[in-house]
Amino acid sequence: MTPADILVVCSSVFPDPCHVRFPSFPLYPIGTGLAILVLCLNFSGTPVFAQAIQYQDPIPRNKAIQSIAFGSCLRQNRPATILNTIRESQPDLFIFLGDNVYADTTSRAEMNAAYSLLAKKPEFQKLVGQTRIHAIWDDHDYGANDAGGDFAFRKDAEQIFKTFWGISDVRPYRDRDGIYASFLYRTAGKHPIKVQLILLDTRSFRSPWKTRPWWQTFIGIGPDGPYLPDADPEKTMLGSSQWKWLEYQFQVQADLRIVASSIQVLSLANGFETWSNFPMEQERLLQLASRAQGSVVFISGDRHFAEVSARSYQGKIFFDVTSSSLNQPLDFGAEANPLRQGVRFASANFGRIMIHDSTPRWWAEFQIMDEQGDVRIKASIGR
Repeated sequence: MTPADILVVCSSVFPDPCHVRFPSFPLYPIGTGLAILVLCLNFSGTPVFAQAIQYQDPIPRNKAIQSIAFGSCLRQNRPATILNTIRESQPDLFIFLGDNVYADTTSRAEMNAAYSLLAKKPEFQKLVGQTRIHAIWDDHDYGANDAGGDFAFRKDAEQIFKTFWGISDVRPYRDRDGIYASFLYRTAGKHPIKVQLILLDTRSFRSPWKTRPWWQTFIGIGPDGPYLPDADPEKTMLGSSQWKWLEYQFQVQADLRIVASSIQVLSLANGFETWSNFPMEQERLLQLASRAQGSVVFISGDRHFAEVSARSYQGKIFFDVTSSSLNQPLDFGAEANPLRQGVRFASANFGRIMIHDSTPRWWAEFQIMDEQGDVRIKASIGR
C-alpha cells in the first residue's frame, strides 16, 4: 500500500471528523480517493459506521499541467454524473469553487453528514482517485446563506472543511486562519510556462453586505437581489492579512495567473453576491492584477448558471469565467450583464482551461462544458 492518510467522516456519535493515522503513513493532501468502510469505536466501545476515503496522491509533485477543470454548487443528495464527464475529460487538476456541499447549519454533526454523503458518491470517489483536487468554499459549505466574517460557526466550518479536503496539516493551510492558498505549476509543452493558481477565501473575513431598503423590495424597484453597492472604505472582502498575502502573490513570477473566487469578480452590481458590491475592493483587486506580470484570469461559481465576462482595465483585458452549477442549475431568466461575452448557459456545467504552449506565443482557451462534455461557451487569452 502506498503512503496514505485516511479521512474518516464519522456519524453524529463523533462531534468531529477524525483522521485515522498510521505511523508509517505520512499525510498527503487530497489527490486520489478510494472509498472504503471504516469501523470506528465510540468511547463505550460500541462500533460506529463511518464513511472514509483513503487519499493517495498518484500525481508526482512536479507533475506539469495543461488542462484545469473547475465547477461549483454540488448538491450532495442529488445525482452527480457530471463528475464522470469531468473525469473522462482527463484534467490535470480540478478546482471545487464552493458550495461543494449544501450544509446550511451550525451543527457539526449535520455538516459532517453532508460531507459524508459527498464522500460516498462513486462519481466523487472516481474523480478524486484520478485527479489532483483543490477546493475553496462558498456560503453553503461555510454554513449559512450569504454569510461573511461575522458568522459564529466559522471556525468550526473551517476545521471540518480542512479535515475533509485533507489539508489540516498541510502547508500553507496548517497555520493560517482561513482557507486561502496559492500553488505554482508549470506546463509540459515545447515552450513551458509558469501557471500560478491563487485560491481566495471570500467568506472568512468579509464585511456584511449593504441590503436595499425594505420599501424598495416591497414595491419592486432596484436590483433583482437583496444587496446594494457599498463604497464604505472600511468594508473588506478579504481582510487585511489575506490582502497583504495577495499583494505578495501577484509579485510571484508567473506567465498565467488563475485567481479562483467563489463569487463573481467582474459582473456589475446585480443585487446578488459579487465583488462589485464592494467597488473599492473590486478596484483594489483589479489594480493588483493590472500591475502583475503576465496574464490574469478569474474563475468563479455561485450563480447556478455559466457565463464569461470580460473587462478592459488599465490596458489589460480580464476574463471572469463563471461555472455553476455542477448538479443544481437554475434559470433566472435574461439577467442583464453588459460584460457578458456570448451566451449564458443555465444547465449543468463545468469549466475547463486548456493551455497551449507548443510555440513561444502561448495561449489559453476557456471553455464551459455541458454534462455530455460538449463545449457551450469559449473564450481565449494569450500573452
